[in-house]
Amino acid sequence: MATINLNQLSFEYDAPYVKIFEDLSLRIDTGWKTALIGRNGRGKTTLLNLLQKKISPTAGWLDVSIPTSYFPFIPENEYQNTLDVIRDCIAPFNLWEKAMGALWQDGHPNDVQKAAEINEHYEQFGGYEINARIEKEMAAIGLAADTLERNFTKLSGGEQTRALIIALFLRKGQFLLLDEPTNHLDMDGREALARYLFRKPGFLLVSHDRSFLDICTDHVIAINRKDVRVMRGNYSEWKRQNDLEEKSERRANEKLKREISHLEAAAGQRRAGAHQKEKEKIGAYDKGFVGHRAAKQMKRAIIMEKKIQENIEEKKELFKNLEKERQLKFGSADKTPEILLTVENLSIKFDGKMIIKDFSLSVGKGRRIAIIGGNGVGKTTLFNAISRETPIHSGTVHVPGNVKLMRAYQKPLWASGHLRPHLQMEKIDETRFRQILGVMGVSGDVFDRPLETFSQGQLKKVDLCRSFIHPAHLLLWDEPVNYVDVMSREQIEEAILVFKPNLLFTEHDKYFIDRIATDVVRLEPAEV
Repeated sequence: MATINLNQLSFEYDAPYVKIFEDLSLRIDTGWKTALIGRNGRGKTTLLNLLQKKISPTAGWLDVSIPTSYFPFIPENEYQNTLDVIRDCIAPFNLWEKAMGALWQDGHPNDVQKAAEINEHYEQFGGYEINARIEKEMAAIGLAADTLERNFTKLSGGEQTRALIIALFLRKGQFLLLDEPTNHLDMDGREALARYLFRKPGFLLVSHDRSFLDICTDHVIAINRKDVRVMRGNYSEWKRQNDLEEKSERRANEKLKREISHLEAAAGQRRAGAHQKEKEKIGAYDKGFVGHRAAKQMKRAIIMEKKIQENIEEKKELFKNLEKERQLKFGSADKTPEILLTVENLSIKFDGKMIIKDFSLSVGKGRRIAIIGGNGVGKTTLFNAISRETPIHSGTVHVPGNVKLMRAYQKPLWASGHLRPHLQMEKIDETRFRQILGVMGVSGDVFDRPLETFSQGQLKKVDLCRSFIHPAHLLLWDEPVNYVDVMSREQIEEAILVFKPNLLFTEHDKYFIDRIATDVVRLEPAEV
């Protein structure tokens, strides 16, 4: 297999200035099924852009010895049937077929020669068996054969995702860079895609879905605070190893802290002793002797203190990748009633189409209820009805008058402008908001740059922070961890298990649901 090599590579953005990589050396075997993980903003998408040569390193070099294909992408012509979209994404089969047909029909010797040349390309890219190969891949990825006859724009986001990934794998001699391909997939779609990827050759995959990564990857590249590390195994194997390393590193760091403390105390004692000798010169009979001895001791103290300080700085450099142990905290409202929300026989229509039909639900104190279901069954519509953002066709939604709801949206509420005006408008304390964001790995100049420069994961964290910074009786979270990095997901899970907020949420991350939900409710399609 080919390899991708990065040697002492550095990269930084200019406006605003952000240093992403410094002296990064890395080898990626294109035969690996590799997960690329790390905190939001650490440089995962930047690395993919470097590998595509969309951007250039500011120092060092990289050698990408194989062509790359990137997902997500937009097909050149979406407004045709799905089969033709997939074919066009692999190679210009449709164009070649039309050209050959016209040239053969004309029959001129020069045209016949041109047709033969086109046919050679057509055969080289597998044009005569491409339809059969596409149908086979459709079955493998869990899409019905008749999907190929439908207009591509009429497919769901999850169906489009899987169709385009099929096209990429049918390209010849390409190394795939998959950037969060699960974003539009429900749980069934994610599992189908994971099983499909497991049977495929190498790729580099950015995803924060731990169950998904466990199924389809065999290597992990982790972008840490201070370095980038490669490990063989899937996500769970990496997590076990990383936890062991962190535990060992915490013990080593505690030892280093004690050593630094002792060194600092020793430096202080030597300086104090030297100052005492200086004082002894005052009133002493033999000024020359005492002064000479005091000067020598002061000089030795300064030299020793310098050595100790160098030792301290050297030891401080040993603090490497250990993330700061800070815990998220949820606000809690007083006097929480036993029943927070009641939905009875709810039905909602849009443009004459029934989206939700006769749905009932009760949310009690201490419950964390996951609403699951396929794409398009109305999960977000349900949340809109609960928060009075969409009209109800029939049935009732009752929230007691003293119950305060706080919502986090699938598409973050704040996505433009600067953070500070948004906080001021909602009367949110800036210092506390900054602290919570910092716990989730969003720090630095976040109040000085526009939200448009934030990553999708950073915007989601801002929205989550906005939702739980104020005390609330019930949190409504619509796909809360979509785009959010694995480490932050685990922090959120830990905080939920500790503070036990009342929670109604939708999510396609099976790991997240299994860990925090007290109840799971499936929302079925209203029309079958």
